[in-house]
Amino acid sequence: MPRTARVESPTGYYHVMMRGNNREAIFYKNSEKRYFLELLQQQVDNKNIFLSAYCIMDNHVHLLICSGLQEMSEALKWINIKFASYYNYKYQRAGHVFQGRFRSETIDTEEYFLQVIRYIHNNPIKAKIVEDAQSYEWSSYSYYIGNKNSIIDATEIQKVIALFSNSIKNFVSFHLEEDDSEFLEIREDLQKEREERAQQIINRYLLQRDAGTGTKVLLDLERDVKEKIIKEMISKTRLTHRRIAEIMGVNRGMVHNIAKKK
Repeated sequence: MPRTARVESPTGYYHVMMRGNNREAIFYKNSEKRYFLELLQQQVDNKNIFLSAYCIMDNHVHLLICSGLQEMSEALKWINIKFASYYNYKYQRAGHVFQGRFRSETIDTEEYFLQVIRYIHNNPIKAKIVEDAQSYEWSSYSYYIGNKNSIIDATEIQKVIALFSNSIKNFVSFHLEEDDSEFLEIREDLQKEREERAQQIINRYLLQRDAGTGTKVLLDLERDVKEKIIKEMISKTRLTHRRIAEIMGVNRGMVHNIAKKK
């Protein structure tokens, strides 16, 4: 199957994800994360890429990059090769370290630019590694709130903070807001997130009614309450009508009708 050509961003900004081969861990030790950051720093110093945000997780990396498409591709290819050589030598292995080509999406609006920054910084919270973004050492969040020297260019930090009326407090508050948007993820991860979001919606309604939990409680809910839950699930989860019907224990026709009304 031919590779899909990458789309050039009209703003020059891209959200990039690099994942471990077969979704395996690629950063077992902090020294490996430090080495990856050193490789990034070299490409930044060479002005091949500019970084706006990053987060290094155990089995994947998220980057928000400003660059020309060709320059970015060459820079990330160089990082991939250098890190794979280091990693394979260290662990006496051969083969790919990262899974195929890096994945990327264009950043077309200021609103999406900020949403991606929040998503990248909140990755460790979503993974339940830490309770707040500031506690995670391997992301750019702390740079923005002034806690340490930065691989992110100072002018880039100033530009982002300016979008929050030059208020770090507003920047921090923004990261605490819920966001139902979907970003670069593997299909299985997206489905898991959608299912979890659906369960959160159900739990909130059941908690409001002090109705307990379980399938039987859900089935016994009044029709108007079920319709409210289904309407919110359609709006916020992007699950198929079939899956929503399965979760709610109703027929697909009911979900279709609610979607039409919406």
